[in-house]
Amino acid sequence: MTLAYHRRMMAFDHWCSMVSLEAAAPVADRVPASMRWINHILGAKRVWLARVAGGDSPFSVNPTFSADELRQQFAIARDGWAEFLQTQTDADIERVIAYRNLKGEPMVSPLGDILAHLPMHGQHHRGQINADLRAAGVAPPTIDFIHAARSGAV
Repeated sequence: MTLAYHRRMMAFDHWCSMVSLEAAAPVADRVPASMRWINHILGAKRVWLARVAGGDSPFSVNPTFSADELRQQFAIARDGWAEFLQTQTDADIERVIAYRNLKGEPMVSPLGDILAHLPMHGQHHRGQINADLRAAGVAPPTIDFIHAARSGAV
């Protein structure tokens, strides 16, 4: 995989998160689990960015932002990841990142694995969000990659 591929997947991940947020926000009181999952997707993106960039995450993997705050925070996450990825090369995809997991245990993962993990992690939870929306009587959004690609979103 190339860095260009991972940049595209990160753009797809952001687009999906915004689509899911816009579907859930108007009915947030009926889908509190969806709002928690959206917050978790954001939290994970920020925690992982801190790990790869060598900084501290501003919040945990389970923040409790409102829909408006989530829009702002996702923009910050998108921009932070874009800035970080601008400093990387294809060779950096193999670079091993040392970090501590949420239990404080030391871990190592190649940057490419982390970049692959984030969109898949988000898509897992967006699937849960779609099921939650459907159960609440709300038509879930289309979050398929091919749809995003065909529509020009990524």
